[in-house]
Amino acid sequence: MQVRAAFFFAAASILLVAACGSRSAEPAIDASPPSTSEKADVTIVVDGTSHACVVSLAREAQGSSIPCKEVIAFIKEELRFASGSSYDLRLRGAEEADAVNLRTSLRDAGYRPLGG
Repeated sequence: MQVRAAFFFAAASILLVAACGSRSAEPAIDASPPSTSEKADVTIVVDGTSHACVVSLAREAQGSSIPCKEVIAFIKEELRFASGSSYDLRLRGAEEADAVNLRTSLRDAGYRPLGG
């Protein structure tokens, strides 16, 4: 009986140690949200129902609703953020396709996405 118990514990120990190892052959998936230590300078919400963008500062509860094609000028001229500033782009009732042009324009103007 003691031999069986010893064999069982030895096999269980080996399985436990094997299960704890890293799986370096599998790609790492980072499903975590952006670091909470970094805050976006500007938050942009693409609103699908009003077909406009709501732009706000991190410290503001409400933002300004403007046409999405005017977001870059608004960030530069009204909010006075230089290129290199970070933004957080969110969708509210909008499709991802609605945000593609805006994301490209922001990148071309030198703004960087939160966490990127």
